[in-house]
Amino acid sequence: MNFRVRAARAAFTTSAFVAAAMLFGTQAAFAGTNDSFSVSTTGGGCGVVDFVDYGAGAPGGGNNDDYLVIHDYCSDGKGVRAYAWIGSLYLGAKNNTNGLAGAAVVWDPFKEYGNIIAGDKVGIKVCLFNSSGTLSSCAEASRVSVDG
Repeated sequence: MNFRVRAARAAFTTSAFVAAAMLFGTQAAFAGTNDSFSVSTTGGGCGVVDFVDYGAGAPGGGNNDDYLVIHDYCSDGKGVRAYAWIGSLYLGAKNNTNGLAGAAVVWDPFKEYGNIIAGDKVGIKVCLFNSSGTLSSCAEASRVSVDG
C-alpha cells in the first residue's frame, strides 16, 4: 500500500470517528436536558418551590420525575403554598406547614396527566400565608420543557 492510500484511509477513519463522536455528543446532550427550576418568595426567600424534572424520583414514589418540592426556610410562623399549572391548565395548590425544622413537602400535581413532554410549559408559583390564609411575598416562574 502506498503512502497516498494509507493517508486517505487514515483521514477517512479519523473523519468517521469525529463525525460519530459529534453526533453522539449532540444526541446525548439533548436527551439529558435537565428542565428543573425553582422559584422563591420575595423579600428573603423563606418559601421555595423546586420543579424537579430529572432525577431518581420523588421520595417514596418510585422511579419517576416531574414533581415539586416545597421548602420552608424561615421560622416566621407562616406556611408556604405552591401552585402548579401546565400551559393554561391549573393543577392545584399544596401547602407546607411543617416550618423551618420540618421536612420539605413533595407534591406531584403532574402525575394524573402523565410525564411532562417536550414543549410543555410548566408554571409554578409560591407564596407565604399566615394563620388567616392571607397570602404574601408571592412569586412565580414558568419554563418550556426541552425534552420532557
